[in-house]
Amino acid sequence: MKNIVSLLILGAIAGVLLHFRQPENPKPTTHHITQQETVLAQIRQLNHLTSVSFYMDSIVKTHKQGNWFALWQDSQTGLFVAKGRVQAGLDLDKLSAQNIRIHNDEIAVYLPPAQIISAHLDDIEVFDLKTGLFNVYRADWSVLQTVQAQAKQQILQQACQNGILQHAQQRSAEQIRQLFALTQQKVVVHASETLAPCRLTPQ
Repeated sequence: MKNIVSLLILGAIAGVLLHFRQPENPKPTTHHITQQETVLAQIRQLNHLTSVSFYMDSIVKTHKQGNWFALWQDSQTGLFVAKGRVQAGLDLDKLSAQNIRIHNDEIAVYLPPAQIISAHLDDIEVFDLKTGLFNVYRADWSVLQTVQAQAKQQILQQACQNGILQHAQQRSAEQIRQLFALTQQKVVVHASETLAPCRLTPQ
């Protein structure tokens, strides 16, 4: 029992000393992603150029190692949940006369491959953020920049794995078929048989 009390007293004294101690040459540390997980939350179909929108939840864990001069009390761990969306569809500017073929009274439209149009983060929730054992140091909120970059990349990767481009190509073909269904002309719409690279297209 005495040993436990002694350890608690020493810990409290160390915490006070660390609070007032000013390091001479602190070693810079960075936040590292220790774990991330992305969950497909929702798929929505949109009736415009963006054919499909995937809504994703990305779980990101971070860890920043502490420095020896602070007895590692400046270390930091965090748990974040980022909510975002990835959208895919057709770039109709890529349609040209080569995409349209006419045979007798039938018009065939061959669509270009769908592509990733945008990837956005709508919100980042902080579920847990801890510094050291005694919480002497203030949290380093620059970690949010690291989380934002990782989460955006993560939701894009997960959307690609869940087949967002395949969904977009099928949905785009359906949309254009419905458009031509209003006319008297016989039009056959063909979705692209190839997939574009699943990455964000520069605007």
